Amino acid sequence: MQKITATVVMEIPEDKVIISKADFEEYQALKDDDYWWTPKDLKDHYHHDINWFKEKVLFVPRYKKELSTEFGGCVHYSSNDPVDGEKYNGRYWSFEPGRFRKFMKEHFAEINQ
Repeated sequence: MQKITATVVMEIPEDKVIISKADFEEYQALKDDDYWWTPKDLKDHYHHDINWFKEKVLFVPRYKKELSTEFGGCVHYSSNDPVDGEKYNGRYWSFEPGRFRKFMKEHFAEINQ
């Protein structure tokens, strides 16, 4: 069998860069850090609605203390008692994307049992 060695020259436009896949994935993860996810964002990302998250994650006592912003976590839990003038009546949730993704990755197996 013969081997051929070739040199390929590619021109990269000035406005483009080549980065590693790991760097790209890190960038993708960081781009969400400027805002908090809503339940709709959760559904778009994980393909489960808020009721699934309530049952499997948010109201599970061993996870709630770790997740709640009340204890330094990454989830703002909806209040069951609306504040005067609050139109959501206890249905407002928000999730810090980076930390919530990390939590889900770490607990994926046990959540999906």
